[in-house]
Amino acid sequence: MTGRKRYSLSDLMDQCDLSAPMPEAFREWDQMVPVGLEQEIAQQAADVILQAIQVFESQELAFEWLQRPVPALEGEKPFDVLGTDEGCASVASALQKIAWGDFS
Repeated sequence: MTGRKRYSLSDLMDQCDLSAPMPEAFREWDQMVPVGLEQEIAQQAADVILQAIQVFESQELAFEWLQRPVPALEGEKPFDVLGTDEGCASVASALQKIAWGDFS
């Protein structure tokens, strides 16, 4: 078995032309409107973030909480799990417990 050449991040970055225009295919993908499940999860995540702001009565406090590991989420950061239905439901459940005064 032949070994693959290993690259460091700086090697790869040196090969990138950051001033090059974005390829057309990437530009089209970047500008696409979310659809289906992608759109649904984005809306759920936005709803959970709004719930956090309401629970903490402050956007700043809510964003601080969303960025910290939470025991109720098995030590995960809420922002890190908002990309799935299950993650949104787990964060919403943790927020509901906080709103009810259950900090377990």
